[in-house]
Amino acid sequence: MAHLLRRAGLWAVLASQASLGADALSAEPKAIDAAAAFGARPSVSALALSPNGTSVAYIVPTAGQGSIAYTLALSKGAAPRPALSADGSSYVLDRCRWVANDRLVCTVQAQVKDPIFGVMSASRTVAVNADGSNLRELSNRTNPDSRGYNLYGGDVIDWLPEEDGAVLMIRNYLPDDRLGTHLGSSAEGIGVDWVNTRTLEVKHIEPPRREAVEYFTDGHGRVRVMAVEGARGGGERIAISTLPTASRRKTGAWLCTRLPWTNRSMKS
Repeated sequence: MAHLLRRAGLWAVLASQASLGADALSAEPKAIDAAAAFGARPSVSALALSPNGTSVAYIVPTAGQGSIAYTLALSKGAAPRPALSADGSSYVLDRCRWVANDRLVCTVQAQVKDPIFGVMSASRTVAVNADGSNLRELSNRTNPDSRGYNLYGGDVIDWLPEEDGAVLMIRNYLPDDRLGTHLGSSAEGIGVDWVNTRTLEVKHIEPPRREAVEYFTDGHGRVRVMAVEGARGGGERIAISTLPTASRRKTGAWLCTRLPWTNRSMKS
């Protein structure tokens, strides 16, 4: 019964959004601008229910291409709270999902202009509390010595529901020119990290590999499969390799078509 009540509350959110246009339904019909209707943005998108089923998160459009992610408790009299906003020009909100009952993980997209490569798409993954506090960037950050642009902000591959606000995510690593110091790093490629979205504590689970294009978990915090990019028979393919707990040797592989998003960085 409680589950049905929560679902009813979820649909009440949609109904409340729809009620904004109730007066328009009783008014005289107006001519429809087909071009404007075709290009209109959804009034609500990316609706997500919190793990305990008592709150929702959703994205609404604002002026221009801007948008705001709101959270709303499914209780009588509750008001939406802005959690994260994007102006739509420098960056746009892509999606948000609950990582805890009081915290979201969101993906933002941006266009980066470079005098050599032109306009390039970039993404970043961030975490924020339901009330908009404690904003943290989960993507790996670059520094002035990094070799290249980090265009890929990472992806969550395991939401670790047994843990409060922690995730397993793919993160992109770029080497830098501070080798020979404690600050330099030669790590390059994508790896898997355990990340506390509240404190940014990080534990390295799988080391970065240049040939890796994807990792998969068993849904319980263990990385089981890695996809690597290679060439066979004159064409590019993806080899899927298992990752046993005891060792990292390749125990088996099969081929599939090349994924379109394998180029995670642009070397300068």
